[in-house]
Amino acid sequence: MKYVCAFEFNKSVDTRFIEREVIESILTTEDVFGQARVRLCASYLVSGNKAVIDVSNEIGEHIFSVLTGRLNRTIGRKSYSFERIKSED
Repeated sequence: MKYVCAFEFNKSVDTRFIEREVIESILTTEDVFGQARVRLCASYLVSGNKAVIDVSNEIGEHIFSVLTGRLNRTIGRKSYSFERIKSED
């Protein structure tokens, strides 16, 4: 079964910031699981004030955990929301 986490950010949060935080979370995950495995298993999309991360495997779950930790420290929990969604794929 495939699940994604869909993030929605306040309009004041810049898309470039969101993209940078997702990329940094992926790079941190590469330090743990290795670059090849992350490239094979990670999937995400950033568009406007939204981001979606595939969390149907441990790589995606780790990216999600790192990202939420980074976001909580930088912009605060009230600046975004997320929900886990069962994917149609």
